[in-house]
Amino acid sequence: MFKKLMNNLDGSVATSIGVLVVPLMLCCGVAVDYALLYNARESLQNAADAAALASAKELGLVSTKDATVKTVAKEYAISSLYSSMGKKEDGQSADVKTSISSSRKEVTVDIAYTWTPMIVQYIDSNALPIKVSSTASLAGEQSICVLALDPSGSNAIDMGGAATVTANDCVIYSNSSSARGISVIKKSVLSGSEIMSSGGYDGPQSSFNPLPITDTPIVDDPLKDRKQPTVGACDYNRVSIKKNANLMPGVYCGGLDIGGNAIASLSPGDYIIKDGPLSVRGNSSLIGEDVGFFLTGSNAVFDFGVSTQAVLSARESGVMSGILFFEDRNSPKNRHFTIRSKDAEKFEGAIYLPNGTIWIDKASKVGQKSSWTAIVADRISIGNGPNIIINSDYANSTIPVPDGIEGGTTIRLKK
Repeated sequence: MFKKLMNNLDGSVATSIGVLVVPLMLCCGVAVDYALLYNARESLQNAADAAALASAKELGLVSTKDATVKTVAKEYAISSLYSSMGKKEDGQSADVKTSISSSRKEVTVDIAYTWTPMIVQYIDSNALPIKVSSTASLAGEQSICVLALDPSGSNAIDMGGAATVTANDCVIYSNSSSARGISVIKKSVLSGSEIMSSGGYDGPQSSFNPLPITDTPIVDDPLKDRKQPTVGACDYNRVSIKKNANLMPGVYCGGLDIGGNAIASLSPGDYIIKDGPLSVRGNSSLIGEDVGFFLTGSNAVFDFGVSTQAVLSARESGVMSGILFFEDRNSPKNRHFTIRSKDAEKFEGAIYLPNGTIWIDKASKVGQKSSWTAIVADRISIGNGPNIIINSDYANSTIPVPDGIEGGTTIRLKK
């Protein structure tokens, strides 16, 4: 009897199940769609936040144009979004719009993302496109403490050995449009509040902290308008020091050589090194506060040897104010200014080499005891072993910071 009953119910059961399947499938489809929508919105919001922060940092740099800020925001948003979603860019799904406040203190990034879910668009017309917004605000401008001016060469910032460069609370920047504008090999580490390249970078991710932001605008030379010191007649000729001596400011024609175990103590003022190098060799030391070196003419470079010591702080006033080393802008390109010193921990002030390459090599220690240091050079090359600290503690220094170097931007997300 039971079997007969079941046979009589087969048709009605099948009909009932058939009726229930459709709404069940609809419910499942809607649940899946909303789960996907939730995840997509989260990825979209993260991308918008990252883009707003990155573009606000661009806005904090001197001479950044609005169009560049918007380009950075779009590229950062698209890259972050598709990377987090594990999809390839299609150029259509995501619409990124960036607006900059009239005060140029805020950047808002709006993203609308369109996709084709199974069912939800038929139920909720407002579900698509997914829209998110993020606003980042800033106060002041970022401090740039390392800047390579070369506009196109590869390896404008180059770290070729087991070296560390740490820029504390300030930006490391390369103006080179080369895909290898910044090059860091394995075992070296380049660190800053931000690392930016007008082109690209080359090296393992572990060598950068944080990863560089690429395709950024060129930064104007912050010292390009600084007047050069006047060079008068020679006060000294081919000075060579091999024992302790007190030196006075003036024009040193033929260079200045310090060697042996000599301690050269500098009186405050401007030291013009003309037609010859500033050479610190042997176990000698160069010590001075409120001093500045202007390097002009043939072979006017500096060279600090391996076993030397340098305790130097820049001028507190005058045309050389805030600048420790100043290369004549009329100098030829690609001259090398070398630091190999085991103890150059007090290099307080700006090192300005608009046409030169600063070359720091061996187990050099540079900048550890300085309140602040800035390197603005055509090219920056780091060899095997140096430990370089670029501080930006401007408030605790009596040395004035040149315009365009000190910033102090605070960036935060508003919404």
